[in-house]
Amino acid sequence: MKLIAIIGSPNGIKGNTGCLTTCILETAQNTGAETDIFSLSDLSVQPCLGCTGVCHTNGICNQQDDFEKIKNAMLEADGIIFATPNYNLSVTAQMKAVLDRSCLLLHCQNLKGKYAAFVVTSGGSDPEEVISYLYKIIGLFGLSVVGSIGAVEAQIVDAEERKQLQESAAALGSRMVHAIKSREVFPEQEESLGQSFEIMKYMVIMLKERWPFAWDYWNTHWHMENKF
Repeated sequence: MKLIAIIGSPNGIKGNTGCLTTCILETAQNTGAETDIFSLSDLSVQPCLGCTGVCHTNGICNQQDDFEKIKNAMLEADGIIFATPNYNLSVTAQMKAVLDRSCLLLHCQNLKGKYAAFVVTSGGSDPEEVISYLYKIIGLFGLSVVGSIGAVEAQIVDAEERKQLQESAAALGSRMVHAIKSREVFPEQEESLGQSFEIMKYMVIMLKERWPFAWDYWNTHWHMENKF
């Protein structure tokens, strides 16, 4: 079992977001999971250039940076933790770049059947705004969301509340491992996951002449051949 974390904080694993994420991974590792961290503060992921005709034809982005390494890790993982501070009621630019560059994974539904969790920290505004955004976008990718943890600065600097947050993060790590091992299904998410799958299927069918790699992937992996 492989569990990875993508940390979008400019402060890396030493910031508030990184510390809570580390608690999740440590617990997961102690319960038998192999873990890895991709701290975007130490990596280079450039913004998407919108040239989907390239990646959807060749399967690889033309930009020479660390994205392919992160993409391959997501493909190999059973579970992915998306961790980010709240920047202007959204994810950081670093995290957004990863999500945008993952458009081929979105359209091919490469991550369908995997599991996700979220960590969001904030100076004072409600982290739920960002958690809600992540639920929407990560659901489109086909991942089942196990849970999330959100925290504001006042909670993090208070010793007792910080301890409770760390315990909640550890519990989320155990929850992730259990969900992956048991192939847990979340009934409340099934309808939206199914809708996302159908939307992406329709897009690939409509654009199959421009997206030959994506079309071939659907034929091979989702058993579409000769149906359309």
